Amino acid sequence: MYYFIGWSLFLIFFKLYLGFKVIGRKNIPGKGAFIMVSNHTSYLDPIILGTSLYRSLNYMARENLFSKDLSEWIMRKVHAFPIKRGKGDLRALRDAVRILDAGKPLVIFPEGTRADDENLRRAKPGIGFIISKAGVPVVPAYISGSIFALPRGARSIGRHPVTVYIGEPIIFDKDYISNKTKDSYQRIADKVMGGIAELKNKHVDKAC
Repeated sequence: MYYFIGWSLFLIFFKLYLGFKVIGRKNIPGKGAFIMVSNHTSYLDPIILGTSLYRSLNYMARENLFSKDLSEWIMRKVHAFPIKRGKGDLRALRDAVRILDAGKPLVIFPEGTRADDENLRRAKPGIGFIISKAGVPVVPAYISGSIFALPRGARSIGRHPVTVYIGEPIIFDKDYISNKTKDSYQRIADKVMGGIAELKNKHVDKAC
């Protein structure tokens, strides 16, 4: 209930204030687990992705957001779970696989943290680990404009158009994800990041 109340309020706000648009929503699976991956340049990005879909999503969030009772309550209500940044958090990775095994969708930002500009960084291998374990479709997305609406260091949301471009699911065959090594996890992560880069190139870079 809390999730969809927040979803409705943010959707109205984003549409009225940011001219929020979603291109490619038809690419989202109607049921079952999938991983939604995206670039990450703003604190708005998790909320933006959540409001771009008609299905509820689950999120990884940095551990310090769960440090106080109220903030932890809020994070749990929006289907978030903690991950330790800057180190391999096996518990969080296993929690992610468990959520996917239960047939629920999960959001992951492959770059691991917010970028300072619109340039894409190399993905972390953790996303490859999760994909190799869960074997679910991966839906790439590119968020355009959030870095200008709420850039790093900003204290309020500025009025700037935000659009989410959603690509076709990436399906990994069993042979591609069967090798359980760090190099193979990185190869999977790189392919995922390539899907995000294709959306940026198609819809944003060519329009400039």
